[in-house]
Amino acid sequence: MHESATVVLRKPGKPDYTVLATYQPIMLLNTITKLLSSCIAEDLVQMSEAYDILPTNHFRCRPGPTTSDSLHYVTKIVKDTWRKREVVSALFLDIKSTFLSVILTQLIHNMRCRGVPT
Repeated sequence: MHESATVVLRKPGKPDYTVLATYQPIMLLNTITKLLSSCIAEDLVQMSEAYDILPTNHFRCRPGPTTSDSLHYVTKIVKDTWRKREVVSALFLDIKSTFLSVILTQLIHNMRCRGVPT
């Protein structure tokens, strides 16, 4: 576990600092932990590109593709399908918090199966 500290800062421009809402709590994580996490994330991004782990239509957290690229991709699929007089269905999921509930042993197993080295 990493050490962290909670700091409470005054929000600028507030007339009365006796009111609780005029303060903003922030977490200060250990800088070494932040640095290590950043290095690991960068290594995983590089490995996913080198081993071609992610599908070509995966745009998040990879070098190069932008939000505009993903919008153009979806627009092209929709228009191409409409031109064929077919129906398009889409499901967009916000899975931001899903990682917190991941089974770590399964994640490691899946990474090994996709060629991510130890």
